[in-house]
Amino acid sequence: MIVFAGPSLAGAEIPDHGAFEIRPPAGQGDVYLATLDEPPAIGVIDGYFEGVPSVWHKEILWALSRGIAVLGASSMGALRAAELDAFGMIGVGEIYEAYRDGIWDDDDEVALVHGPAELGHPPLTVAMANVRATVRAAVGAGVITADQAEAVTTIAKAQFFKSRTWESILAGLPSSAFPAEPFGAWLAGNDVDQKQRDALALIARMSAGALPTPNADFHFEQTQLWVRKTREWRQRRVPDQAIDPAGYSLLGELE
Repeated sequence: MIVFAGPSLAGAEIPDHGAFEIRPPAGQGDVYLATLDEPPAIGVIDGYFEGVPSVWHKEILWALSRGIAVLGASSMGALRAAELDAFGMIGVGEIYEAYRDGIWDDDDEVALVHGPAELGHPPLTVAMANVRATVRAAVGAGVITADQAEAVTTIAKAQFFKSRTWESILAGLPSSAFPAEPFGAWLAGNDVDQKQRDALALIARMSAGALPTPNADFHFEQTQLWVRKTREWRQRRVPDQAIDPAGYSLLGELE
């Protein structure tokens, strides 16, 4: 099975790794190229969206039409699954559910900046999805109140995803109404990486087997644009080598 992942799985222990080929975050054409290897399933976790064209909905529909199970979670995968679950894509995790149910509609809920592949795609900023999960946990632990949690999320949401970090969020809290020190101390070992949780849930779902064969009861139209794009994608294919966009040391990531 093929899984496209980067920062969402950074530092994670992946069970049954031998069952998967982990490829870098998906750009446009990568899911189509994966179908040429005829895997039983494709998992989309992370995907590029800035500087590299994003995964095209049509290439996911193509995989489904070929009888390949496609799952999505955590980042770009959650977005695409919420958009395509009616066509047979399988969504996994709380982030997917939030998009599916219309609770979230902004890309910046999962967007972040990460380091290069050579360093394992380490996250350099924090996504709103993780901020929300963390403040929920802090309220549950009695570290902050519900009103204080709202203040944290409001400040975080107002920040551009490329500059949103816990340090910048804490610095923006009004000290008179919200002493940040207790919350900051609690954060050191208790922040919640919801994106990684959902990514690992996708891995577990794929590892469990018995994935349903997609019921592709739609007509896949091979338009002139599709034919032209697939020709371009095949020309860039390098056998036995993962495709990772070059020339970007820091890339925006939807995960």
